[in-house]
Amino acid sequence: MGFPVNSTSHETASITRALNVLQRSRIADNIGSAGVYVCKLVSGSSTPSQHSYGNGADLFPASGGAKKEFQGNVQQELRYIADQCVRQATKKTFANRGRPVALSQVIDHDGRRIWEPGKGWFPYTGTTGPHIHISGDPMYSGPCGERP
Repeated sequence: MGFPVNSTSHETASITRALNVLQRSRIADNIGSAGVYVCKLVSGSSTPSQHSYGNGADLFPASGGAKKEFQGNVQQELRYIADQCVRQATKKTFANRGRPVALSQVIDHDGRRIWEPGKGWFPYTGTTGPHIHISGDPMYSGPCGERP
């Protein structure tokens, strides 16, 4: 079923559900793997990443963008993955069984855009990299690895 999820520890209920929905959806064929837990800081800050709480996942494209429909265009495939994550968070689909997926952020790193509920897409100025980041809702804060 779907793509492999790599995690060294725990995941929040919202990120587990989001990954399960993505694995059941059509987008699953475009995601090669996902990475969840790692105790780290947001690049360039002293704030723990949502990965530190098991509340963030990085989605990597399948075959490095070599899927036939994208003709090897990794950026086009990443944009498709990001847009489909937003769709699962905002629409009633078969894969999410009529409930929205609880996401607080979708970050298209190389596309330089970030999506949040109620705000839509807006410019992203953080790090780049060939993956899509999703954060579960609610967002967590505090010491690395600890959840309230």
